[in-house]
Amino acid sequence: QEQLRSLKTKVVTFSSLCQSCLADADTGIQEQAFMVLSDLLLVLGPQLAQDGREELVSLVLVPDVGLQSQLAAFLMDHVFHQPTGHLELSATGDSESHIEELHQRRVLLAGFCKLIIYNVLELSAASDVFKHYAKFYSDYGDIIKETLNCTRQMDRQEWARTLLLSLQQLMTELLLQQGPEIRAAEGFLEIRDLARRFSLLFSLHQLRNRPALLGLHKDGIQFAFQEPPGPGPGRPPLNLPFLEVLSEFSPRLLRPDK
Repeated sequence: QEQLRSLKTKVVTFSSLCQSCLADADTGIQEQAFMVLSDLLLVLGPQLAQDGREELVSLVLVPDVGLQSQLAAFLMDHVFHQPTGHLELSATGDSESHIEELHQRRVLLAGFCKLIIYNVLELSAASDVFKHYAKFYSDYGDIIKETLNCTRQMDRQEWARTLLLSLQQLMTELLLQQGPEIRAAEGFLEIRDLARRFSLLFSLHQLRNRPALLGLHKDGIQFAFQEPPGPGPGRPPLNLPFLEVLSEFSPRLLRPDK
């Protein structure tokens, strides 16, 4: 017990140090801290105290809300901040360094995805990854697709809710950027395309998928008909175009559910 208490103190101190390094001015230090944190959270995740190792439960490291937010923000700043696969290299550009940079970003993304697959982070945290599936397909498509497949096996209904959350987040971001007239916007067409890709992930086993698809449609319809904030009755819901996004999943429904 004394050794466990001593080790727990060292682990907490070390993880706090790494967390503070996520905000370091040096990008290299930030990335090293992220990779170390990913490994540390994975090794000291919930599985540590399973299979006869219950006495190690005190060592399990659970990321708090602040750390989870930092990890997600890191992805946006270091992995998803630009479509790396579509960068045009100049005539004198160093293609080798570009490949190395892309490899490093893939390592960072894989580290985050492992935390979701091994239940260190809640499945809903995957929305920060899934919503970039189409835009960054050429760079990270294989990693994101594998994460989609693994999480689908974990909890099909929660997985469907996470897909919906990804689309809702993109919809909300687009409305904030462009206002209510979005149906002709390129961003809206991209959201529909992403929904179409997501719908293909539902297998042909309609009965198995039925609860997940029903929940996805019900929650999606509620989101579409949310009343706009502010005074003034009678205004149409801002999220109403989301019904078009939702329609990409509708062919997967059983006839009575339609």
